[in-house]
Amino acid sequence: MRLGLFGGTFDPVHYGHLLLAEQCREQLHLDAVWLVPAALPPHKQGHGITSAEHRLAMLELATAGTPTLQVS
Repeated sequence: MRLGLFGGTFDPVHYGHLLLAEQCREQLHLDAVWLVPAALPPHKQGHGITSAEHRLAMLELATAGTPTLQVS
C-alpha cells in the first residue's frame, strides 16, 4: 500500500487542506493519505488553538465519505 502522511494544525480544517491531500494522492499514485493533526504544534505555542479533540472531530467530519482520506 502506498500511503501519504499530511500533518498540521488543521485549525480549522478547510477545503485547501483536502484539495492538497487529494492532489498529492493523485499525483503520487498513493492509495490513501492520512491526515495527522498535531496535538501541540511547537510553532504555535502561546497562540490560542482549538483543542486537539475538536480538531480531530473536524477532520473526521471533513473526510467522511472520502475513503482515500483517513484521519490518524
